[in-house]
Amino acid sequence: MESSFNGDQVAIIAVTRKGVALGRRLKQVFTDCHLYLPKRFTAGQMPDEYIFLAPAKKVVQKAFAQCRYLVLIMAVGAAVRLLASELKGKHEDPGVVVIDDGGTFAVSLLSGHLGGANQMTRKVAAFLGAQPVITTASEVSGTIAIDLLGKEFGWQIEDGDSLTQVAASLVNGECVGIYQDAGETDWWHEDSPLPSNIRVFTSIEAFMEFHCQAALIITDRILDERPQPLPGGAVTYRPKSLVVGIGCNRNTEAMAIEEAVKRVFREHRLSIRSIRNIATIDMKKNETGLLEFARKYHLPIDYFNKETLSSVEFPSEPSATTLKHVGTPAVCEPAAILSSGNPSLVVPKLSFDQAVSVAVARVYFDSHKPAKRGRLFLVGLGPGAPEHMTFRAQEALKASDMVVGYKNYIKLAEPFIAAKEVRSTGMTEEIQRAEIAIESAQQGKTVSVVCGGDSGIYGMAGLVGELLHERGTTVDVEVVPGVPAMVASAALLGAPVTADSVSISLSDYLVPWNKIRQRLEVAAQADFVIVLYNPKSKKRQHQLAEARGIILQHRSPVTPVGIVTNACREGQRAVITNLQHLLDHEIDMNTTLIIGNSTTFTFYNWMVTPRGYLNKYRPSNEVPR
Repeated sequence: MESSFNGDQVAIIAVTRKGVALGRRLKQVFTDCHLYLPKRFTAGQMPDEYIFLAPAKKVVQKAFAQCRYLVLIMAVGAAVRLLASELKGKHEDPGVVVIDDGGTFAVSLLSGHLGGANQMTRKVAAFLGAQPVITTASEVSGTIAIDLLGKEFGWQIEDGDSLTQVAASLVNGECVGIYQDAGETDWWHEDSPLPSNIRVFTSIEAFMEFHCQAALIITDRILDERPQPLPGGAVTYRPKSLVVGIGCNRNTEAMAIEEAVKRVFREHRLSIRSIRNIATIDMKKNETGLLEFARKYHLPIDYFNKETLSSVEFPSEPSATTLKHVGTPAVCEPAAILSSGNPSLVVPKLSFDQAVSVAVARVYFDSHKPAKRGRLFLVGLGPGAPEHMTFRAQEALKASDMVVGYKNYIKLAEPFIAAKEVRSTGMTEEIQRAEIAIESAQQGKTVSVVCGGDSGIYGMAGLVGELLHERGTTVDVEVVPGVPAMVASAALLGAPVTADSVSISLSDYLVPWNKIRQRLEVAAQADFVIVLYNPKSKKRQHQLAEARGIILQHRSPVTPVGIVTNACREGQRAVITNLQHLLDHEIDMNTTLIIGNSTTFTFYNWMVTPRGYLNKYRPSNEVPR
């Protein structure tokens, strides 16, 4: 048996009988993993175990290119020889952990920091009762890992040419100075002091006077004063510490807004990379130029109403024109102050061509309680079983403070949301769920909205997007894809959607039946493979029969039809029939129907829709074998 890897998987590769036993234990920890074992150890094989024939090198090559983590149960020497030809660099290589087949040691072999192998090693060792072996220099010497510094806060390394040199100075005990004047300060703690060779400065003068071998510079400014060339080099980090308040006339072009912001940052020696977000009045939610600028730089926008903006003290003179047209005496300055939580401005209001005004504020970070921005995950759970859920979906759920969803989907997520705050509602309460999630995220919580399949296919992502558009968002949003019912069902049937297809929901709860009829008519006439969602419920009985009648006007009664209920979850049923006998089978809201086109055929328990490869590439006189 063979399997395709994907970038979220953990590949556990064992080569001995003891190793296979350890691998099976580890499968209890990693829900998104597969165990690969030699053919001679196939006894008791499980559904997510895959046989390989010697040599193991091809399996390791494939996993290395496609998986996020590799867990190799073998000798370190053997692992090194298998991996040697695959190595690319720490920014590309997956995390690799090696375990001896006695389960005594777990070794972080490759990509300890960026690839996450150190963290994976600790997890594996804790589960097996093994000794974790971590040899990365920063771990061994108890110092900071400079390639990970500030990563949790979104800091960007701007000048990383000296990373290796500075890291060497850190682990060799040489003097390293750290200058910080912006960003989160809780990356180090008094109860966990930094090594004695590191000095942290908040004064540029003191930093300049102190002679160090190397330096780490954490700032949102373009420093005019920098230390003389350091033997060990310097690395610059850009924290997300600046808020740009923007006011603009209607229909101002994105180019004009971008040029105004760039000019302000250039003249005031600030780094564009340190912009956390834009802030403005809620009347600008549909301002095309502003939205284009925000998209180009991947910046969220905080919106405030005129009453809130009017309540804020700001340094510049009030504008009678602004008050007349938008109902508040200023926009850019109070918006920047409100969004940053800082009553002082780094750059007061500057106006450009009477079309754009810009102000800049530095985000206020409490040294003991850093400012927290909410985050919203829109998570597709896939068919439902944990093994079909993506690794990213699991990560999002684990990272969330709150999980919101339809009660049946909450049950699917239960293995990953223990001790989380859960808000579940029933059918027809989608708007309520979306509003709960948005409001909680705006309060600073990390929230996951869960959906079966993919949240963007008949799921909550569209509704959440509509509400965010209406009210503006102060949260970061990530749509986490999942395996949709169409894909899960097609996999159980064979290959029915290899050619062009359409999906249509037969539920007329939100879409009028006349509109659905039109779509069915066009899809059937165009010879698409047709995937029907929500085909039938206790209250909706006539729609499926009517849909079948419409399709029969353009398709033969013997056209293959796949009927899949509860795809890839408990109670799964998959049947292949045809249009003539479609209504003879049990069908409900958990059923997905795949209706073939004029070329679809069946053999044994497979349903196949050709894409046209054989007709194009095989000579007409070639005899099939």
